[in-house]
Amino acid sequence: MDSMGDLLDRLRQFVCMDCSKESVERTFGWPAQDITVHTPGEDETVIVILFENGIILEVRYFLNEGLRELGDDLEFRLKIRIDLTSRVRYNVFYSRYIHGQGYLRISLGDVENRVLRRVLEDYYLPRLKEIYKPVIQEFRGFFSRDFFGVEADQNRGEIYYSSVRPRGEEEKAVILEVVSRLFQLEALIKERDVAHRLAELDLQMSFIPSVMWM
Repeated sequence: MDSMGDLLDRLRQFVCMDCSKESVERTFGWPAQDITVHTPGEDETVIVILFENGIILEVRYFLNEGLRELGDDLEFRLKIRIDLTSRVRYNVFYSRYIHGQGYLRISLGDVENRVLRRVLEDYYLPRLKEIYKPVIQEFRGFFSRDFFGVEADQNRGEIYYSSVRPRGEEEKAVILEVVSRLFQLEALIKERDVAHRLAELDLQMSFIPSVMWM
């Protein structure tokens, strides 16, 4: 199992098996620490496998006959959990302009309160960008469209590699190179004091009246 495409093929086999730790280790070669299964919608099943080596495999199976016939009924991401949380749910990732220059993209979680949304856009986002900007070039991928990113919310923080789908360029990525980059990025966040600066920003956001977060 050398490439992400090989892992994609294994996942097609895995869907026919039970979700026991024994079948996970037999299929992927890594011992599993925890396995969770949930259904966000009627036509989607998500399986999250936490391996003992710290790698997380998040798999989405789409229960659609048309997608199954096209071979597009599943996708997955490799992730690792990091010591990072955030009062504001966000997703930060590397992206590219058409001419190849890398830049930072950020999306925030749903915020219903309009005043809070404005505060986040005017105050929080610029500071979040300032913190991540010095390291974002290291989050570039191996090809033209793939990338690495960081997701964080009140419960956890994770570094991830972009979703792998059938016929996507991510299929060509080497698994060990992806895993190595994930842990390198975790070390980089610690070395550049990113986590500490994010914690300070999160503390500042805690002074916003709690009624605005409801």
